[in-house]
Amino acid sequence: MMLSPVTDPNRSFDVVVIGGGPAGATAATLLAKAGHRVGLFERQSFPRFHVGESLVPAVNLALEKIGVLERMDEIGFTQKHGVQFISPKGPSRPFYFSEVRDERMHYTWQVLRSDFDRMMLDHAAECGVHVETDASVVEVCSEGDAVTGARVRRLDESEDVVSARIVLDASGQQGVVARERSKQQLIPGLENTAVYAHYQGVKLDTGIDAGSTLIYRLDAKSWIWFIPLMGGVSIGLVTSAREILHFGQNRDEILQSAIDQCPALLERMANATVIGEVRVARDFSYRATVDGGAGWAVIGDALGFIDPVYSTGLLLSVRSAEVAALEVACALASDQQHPDMRGFSAEWQVAFDRFLPLVRAFYTDDFRFGELSKHESHRQGLVDLLTGIVDTDEAIGVVAKIQQMFDGEAASKN
Repeated sequence: MMLSPVTDPNRSFDVVVIGGGPAGATAATLLAKAGHRVGLFERQSFPRFHVGESLVPAVNLALEKIGVLERMDEIGFTQKHGVQFISPKGPSRPFYFSEVRDERMHYTWQVLRSDFDRMMLDHAAECGVHVETDASVVEVCSEGDAVTGARVRRLDESEDVVSARIVLDASGQQGVVARERSKQQLIPGLENTAVYAHYQGVKLDTGIDAGSTLIYRLDAKSWIWFIPLMGGVSIGLVTSAREILHFGQNRDEILQSAIDQCPALLERMANATVIGEVRVARDFSYRATVDGGAGWAVIGDALGFIDPVYSTGLLLSVRSAEVAALEVACALASDQQHPDMRGFSAEWQVAFDRFLPLVRAFYTDDFRFGELSKHESHRQGLVDLLTGIVDTDEAIGVVAKIQQMFDGEAASKN
């Protein structure tokens, strides 16, 4: 389809961002702060419901960089000081973020994504980003192999073509650019589904433990998250997509059946009632095999997603946005009209590869973090990773140890 060239300066940007979630808002804010003209187009209106409510403390550094860190307590998000795993045999020793060296990461927050995402997007606009909601990108414009802009359709069916030197796709798993160019690849063995809801009247722990994430393991393939929020608790079952109907025939039955199989959780919910509806989400893990090209890159969930057991989703999203913003700023200084962004995500890929063995370990029958954490350096490595820190010697060491265990098990089977 031939599209008219852009002549209106208000329709021409250095960077167009597709999607106004945390990844899109972060990249847009950083680029606007660097002096670039940025247009962000989000298909939904905000606030809107979204899953992914538990942060890890490494996200704090990104929030500080874009300038919203001080707002987190002002809004009243629940402080999160740690994580605890509860198996059928009993609870593990809690992992507290205060065990890491950097005081900026001694706690973080559990967030209502409707409020958090709106705060992030509003801040992007305050920093000079041209933000439009209820504006869907229905087509990416291109000349040869280069992406040159996008066609935007609004609720009233009016359309505009916007041009950009670089288009960043932050529109999620089914991203406009991602589905055509990035070749997403599923990660075998992590094809899961989540069924979840918010509850009120749930019994919480006291003190700094009141906001901790609790992970209740049902068996090697199934677990329940417990995330305290403002005014309620998010509780969700994650299990194999193939096995989910063993819990029930509809979403309400499935979630209640899982809770009923977990006495420690059931005790907390003696007086609990559901707020709103029970929801379902596909929790497949995947990543793009191509992260960018001439005039385009994918970030956030369009770049990749990993199982939510350690709450790394939002960290990986904003980290990809930070890396992309830095690379884009450098690329825009070149004389290329549509710079090639392929390979921009190398640093992000390292983080993904260090979280992945930890996720696989969780779904292994005979693997126990309690055993691994008896070694002081391994425990420190686990705490670092649960905090979102992937580059310490301890974090690298514990990942290598876990991978060694997997390699040894594979060798014994052969």
